[in-house]
Amino acid sequence: MKNIFSKIKNLAQKNKWWTVLIILVVIIILFVFLGKKKENPIEFITVEKHNIIEEVSVTGNVKPLSDLDLSFETSGQVSRVAVSAGDKVYQGQYLASLSNADLSAEVEQAKAGLKIAQANLSSGLMTSKSSLDDALVTLSSKIADAYTKADDAIGNGVDQMFNSPRTDSAKINIILNDSQLENDINISRYELEFILNDWKAKSSTLPIDTAYSYLDKIKIFLDKVASGINGITSSSNISQTTLDKYKAAISEARASIALAYSNLNIANTAYNSAKLSYDLNISKNTPETLSVEEATVEQAKANVLAAQANLSKSIIISPINGVISNINAKVGQTMQSGASAISVISYGQYEVESYIPEADIAKVKVGNVATTTLDAYGSDTFFDTSVIKIDPAETIISGVPTYKVTLKFASSTDSRIKSGMTANLDILTAQRNNVIAIPSRSIYSVDSAKYVKLMDSKDKNKTIETKITTGIRGVDGYIEIISGLKEGDKVVSSTKF
Repeated sequence: MKNIFSKIKNLAQKNKWWTVLIILVVIIILFVFLGKKKENPIEFITVEKHNIIEEVSVTGNVKPLSDLDLSFETSGQVSRVAVSAGDKVYQGQYLASLSNADLSAEVEQAKAGLKIAQANLSSGLMTSKSSLDDALVTLSSKIADAYTKADDAIGNGVDQMFNSPRTDSAKINIILNDSQLENDINISRYELEFILNDWKAKSSTLPIDTAYSYLDKIKIFLDKVASGINGITSSSNISQTTLDKYKAAISEARASIALAYSNLNIANTAYNSAKLSYDLNISKNTPETLSVEEATVEQAKANVLAAQANLSKSIIISPINGVISNINAKVGQTMQSGASAISVISYGQYEVESYIPEADIAKVKVGNVATTTLDAYGSDTFFDTSVIKIDPAETIISGVPTYKVTLKFASSTDSRIKSGMTANLDILTAQRNNVIAIPSRSIYSVDSAKYVKLMDSKDKNKTIETKITTGIRGVDGYIEIISGLKEGDKVVSSTKF
C-alpha cells in the first residue's frame, strides 16, 4: 500500500497539469452530486372529525370560604375568652368580652326608663286593652271548651242509646211511650250532627251568639231524651240496669252542658266588661296626649337600643359557623379597638383562589367546571370544583395582568381538604364534539389570517394555499375548523414558514 501511494505521488510530481485537471474534475463531480438537494416527499394528513376539549390549566391555593379576624369595637381589658383555638363555633355564639359592668348597667337603666314611659302611655288604656285581649282569649277558649263538652255529651253519652247516631238513619234503640216524642228525638239527633260538625270546623272562632244557639238546641234535645227515658219502666225490652245506665248518662250530659253554659256566661260577661272599660279609656285619651306619650316611649326605646349597641361593642359574637383558627386576646390584657382578637374560618367549606393571565381569562366563565387535584394527595385523586367568581379588576403579578378566579368544591364535607393546600386546576372552558379539526402544526398565519396547504386534486405533488377560519384549540393540539376545509380533504401535516 505504501508503494502505491509513493508511485501516485511521484506521478503527480512529474505530471503537474494532469494532476490539477483531475482534481478539478473530481471537485465538479462532488459539487454536482453532494450539492444537489434531495427532494423530500410532502406529507399529508386527512381532515377528520374530532372531539375538541378546551381547558385552561392553572394552579391555585385552597382558602376557607370565610376567613375573619374579629375585633372589639371599643378599647378595654379582656374579662373573658370563652373558646380555644380549634373549637367549632356556631353563628351567634359568644366568644369573648371586655370588662363591661358599666355598659350593662346603662342597658338596665335604659330598660327601666322604657318601662316608666310605657306605664305613662295612657296606663289606663294599656291596662284595659290588655284586659280586653285576655278576656277575648278566655272567651274563645270557653267556646272551644263548650264544643268539647257538647261533643262528649252526645257522642260518649247519649249516642249509646241510638243506632247509627251520626247518620240520617239515627234511631233511638228503645221504645218510648210517646211515639211523637220518639220521632222528634230521632230527627233532632240527625240535625245535631250538622251542628257539631260546623262547631268542630270553626272551633274557638265560632261567634258567641252561635255558640249559645247551638247549646240551646243541644239542651232541648237532651231534655227530650230525658223526658222519654224517665217515662218508661223496665220491661222485657229493656232491663233496669240498662235503664239506670241511660238515665245516668243523660244526667251527666245535661250537667256538662249546663257547665258549658255557665262558663260561657262568665267569659262573655268578663269580655263585655273589658270592652266597655276599653271604650271608655279610648274616649278619655285625646290624640294630642297620646302623641306626646308615644314619642316619650319611642325615645326610651331608642335609649335602650343605644345602650345595647354600646354594650355589644365590648363583646365578640361569631358571625359564622366555623372553627377558631387563632386567639390573640388574653384575659387581663388590654385590647385596642379594631385589633384582631379572635380569628375564625368557616368549617368544612373551602374554595380555591387562582390567578389567570389575561391571555386566557376571556375563555373562563362563571359556572365552568374544573378537574382539580391537590398536591397533598397526588395527581390520581380528583376533586370536582366550579367557577363561582371572576374579579373584574386585574392583579399585576411579575408585571403580567392577571385576574383572580374563585372556585368552590362540589363537596362541602370532604375532610381531606385543608386550608393552604396547593391545587392544580384544569378548567373546562369549551367542548365541541364531532367537529372538523386538524393539528395546529398544519396551520400558519399571514397578516393575521390563517392558512393551510391543501393537496391539489389534479396534482397530488402540488398544494394550494387555502384560507381557513378556526374555532377553539383543544388540549391535544387539535384546532376546530369552522370554514375552509371539509372532511376528507388532505392538508400538509406540518408547514414551516
